[in-house]
Amino acid sequence: MKKMNVLAIACTLAVAALAFVAMAPAVYAAVPASHAPGFSLGDLLSNNANYFASALVAMRVDLEGLIKRASDKIAELKDDTPAEAARAIEEDHKKILADIEKLRADIAAKEAEEAAANNSPAQRSAEAARAADILDVGTRAGMDTDAIQTAIRNGDSLDAFRARAFDFMAERASGTQTSPGRVIRDEVETRRSGMLTAMTFRMGGAEQPTGDALSMARGFMDNQDLVDFAAASIGHRGSVRSVREREEVLTRAFHSGSDFPAIFSSAINTVLERRYALAEPTYRRIARRRDFVDFRPHYAVSVGEFPMLEKLTESGEIKFGTFGESKEQIAVLPYAKGIRVSRQMMVNDRLGAIGEVLGGYGRTVARFEEITFYAMKLSANTKLSDGKVVFHADHGNLAGAGAAITVASIGAGKAAMRKQKGLDDATLNIQPSILLVSPDKETEALQYLAPILANDSVKVNPHVGTLEPVVAAELTGNAWYLFASPDEAPVYQWGLLDGYTAPRIRIEEPFGTQGVGMTVEHDIGFGAVDFRGGYKNPGA
Repeated sequence: MKKMNVLAIACTLAVAALAFVAMAPAVYAAVPASHAPGFSLGDLLSNNANYFASALVAMRVDLEGLIKRASDKIAELKDDTPAEAARAIEEDHKKILADIEKLRADIAAKEAEEAAANNSPAQRSAEAARAADILDVGTRAGMDTDAIQTAIRNGDSLDAFRARAFDFMAERASGTQTSPGRVIRDEVETRRSGMLTAMTFRMGGAEQPTGDALSMARGFMDNQDLVDFAAASIGHRGSVRSVREREEVLTRAFHSGSDFPAIFSSAINTVLERRYALAEPTYRRIARRRDFVDFRPHYAVSVGEFPMLEKLTESGEIKFGTFGESKEQIAVLPYAKGIRVSRQMMVNDRLGAIGEVLGGYGRTVARFEEITFYAMKLSANTKLSDGKVVFHADHGNLAGAGAAITVASIGAGKAAMRKQKGLDDATLNIQPSILLVSPDKETEALQYLAPILANDSVKVNPHVGTLEPVVAAELTGNAWYLFASPDEAPVYQWGLLDGYTAPRIRIEEPFGTQGVGMTVEHDIGFGAVDFRGGYKNPGA
């Protein structure tokens, strides 16, 4: 459909162009057949000196430029031009045609004006000769067309313009000549990008490339294993058959000045990042994300509610209130682990096994995060700035006695959360949305939250549909928790080091007798920031 739309627009522009060409003879009626659009302006001035006056010369140069712009604009349409871009091209082309029509009218008017004013053939011949000489001098000096046209229109004398052209050439010769900047795709960078795209695809870290990515990667898409990519990176020609040849190619690729180590590292990091993004650890459901700018401890500031409005006094006095705030400290910590991809796996890899192994580390890191978060959550050392653990009787978010998950116990937890007061002693009316349980309480939670058709109003569960069950394997026992959305009332916070979105793999040791040595590095932090958005029941 998109190609049909582009074709339709192209046809429209072509028809418009043909229509303009049909009208063009009126503009060039006085131009000999040998001087069709694209003619040499110098020749035209010499052969038709009686016809062109200075202003008309400049106007006809402008007209020639507009005709060229209209032709170039049509040429911008390609088979793969998006419909929106094609419509924009059509609008630009219409504007150019409108400018051409206006200029044609101006030329006709100018012709009539000069025909009435200049009755002397000698005068017309002298004016045309002046314009021709200025054009010749300006062109030889390399001056811009605009400067030449301005001199012709303003009636500058040939001597004055010749002096200006000399100064222009002298200034250009003494300075450093520069050319307009152009973005050129470097061949080496194109090859590297194409190889990276193809390798990432073969490792399962990206979808089938399309567009420019596919055109750059096309030469490497048939490569099936790491040795093929290594051979391509060092310019190896011919097939690689024996195990010895495969090892030699890998050794050269890792130890030479080729881009292979960087390409290999980027590809496995892309796979790792994708697998990490697909993981869904439960802690992210109950904790708010806020990244860290460095490794120093950061304050997580909880700001109190806006002060309540008060009636104005008779004199119109406005009383100002204050905000309360509390500060909890959290720091991001660095974590790392060394791994090794064996020499045998590197040599034998043909089906992306390395990509699967290293990409699977993304899930491992997500599991590590889950374990680390719940270790922090359950630790007696995780305390708020008031010196108390998150779930404490003094915080009003801990049930006095354990109870099973029932309508009454859930109702008590909801009531406790709704009654929580902010830093300015205003009631917050927090609504819980998550029921967090251990695997030991999963069945009970699912049964409780399952909708039932009760024929007795006493048996109706009013909490169905208001809570989402979340099961954390790191929890044990009968305790269960209520949490509000972390966007509304966060209890815990987590974050990565600013600029990083996933763990990363770094090649530490090049290919050798034991394979390739790497490190998986990850920077992340967890901490408690408030108590009001959660509630704990020890369970029964």
